[in-house]
Amino acid sequence: MKVGILGNGQLGQMLSDSIKDLADIEVSLYDLRAHNDADLAAFVANVDVVSYETENIPAAIVDQLEGIADKLYPSLTALKTFQNRLLEKNALRAAGIDTADFCAVNSLDDLKQAINTLGLPIVLKTTTEGYDGKGQYVLRAPTDAEPAWISIGNRELIAEAFVPFLRETSVIASRDRQGNMVVWPMTENIHHEGILRYSLYPAVGLSNEKAAQAERYIRQLADSLDYVGTITLELFETEKGLVANEVAPRVHNSGHWSIEGADTSQFRNHMLAITGRDLGATRARHNAIAMLNVISDEEPAVAAENIANAFRHSYGKEARPARKLGHVTVVADDEAQRDATITQLGALIPAGVWPPKH
Repeated sequence: MKVGILGNGQLGQMLSDSIKDLADIEVSLYDLRAHNDADLAAFVANVDVVSYETENIPAAIVDQLEGIADKLYPSLTALKTFQNRLLEKNALRAAGIDTADFCAVNSLDDLKQAINTLGLPIVLKTTTEGYDGKGQYVLRAPTDAEPAWISIGNRELIAEAFVPFLRETSVIASRDRQGNMVVWPMTENIHHEGILRYSLYPAVGLSNEKAAQAERYIRQLADSLDYVGTITLELFETEKGLVANEVAPRVHNSGHWSIEGADTSQFRNHMLAITGRDLGATRARHNAIAMLNVISDEEPAVAAENIANAFRHSYGKEARPARKLGHVTVVADDEAQRDATITQLGALIPAGVWPPKH
């Protein structure tokens, strides 16, 4: 079977690498940055199944995918839904999942009305594109409205009420063509300046009730869209329960730990799902695991090569500020061993971000 992945960044490469042992699957990656219509038409015509490493696909390319919707996984409906934060929020609500209150914003007057409706603080976001903190603005006073609109306005936006959360978590699942689903253990995710810096398993102190709520939510969402592939639901943990933040219709940074840390990685199960294979188990192989992102500079990650329970992944990218250049996975027998290893790799984490504050 021939599989085509739209996108040849680190996620596309890890998807391809995850099934190198399966000789009957051939994977090709399409460079979205070098797109032209003729090349894309030839690419999709030459494969049996098409998937994508990112939902941030230009509208012109999405339009071209209409003709191959029957072999696109996740579906065109899922792609279009999760490309737009307003559509995403409505899909979450329709699936019975709690979200922050929100308003559409298309003008400065709309933004001022959103402040009146939602109260302050609010988070203003572009409805499309924007990741790792880009395309966002936090408003804390009414006088922030005009600078916020000048900064990211003059396009469709969404204003979201601020959620008073204890921490950020994520739940990741894969769903096959028959509707069978597997779910990975949840992680706690620590961000700095809008970028994920590290993820921890287990999410310490997460109640059985909240874990069950997260699994119920992601099943409801995937089933509502007849989703096929790996899907990620980012969640705020609050005193009362979990509130959905955002959805990624793909493998996700917070699940990179699964390569060394789980029976089956998020990447492999995505490929198994879209090619009609049975999904693999998602049990954690170790009692404690961490994933540390390598941001801006790869030099601090070199130390991982001399640590037995650390695994370095380099994406082969040119260094620049705030760019994800790779990640390091730490596996351990217990949290104390994991945390000691993270401390050894402390140069990867900005001052004051380790250990987590809870």
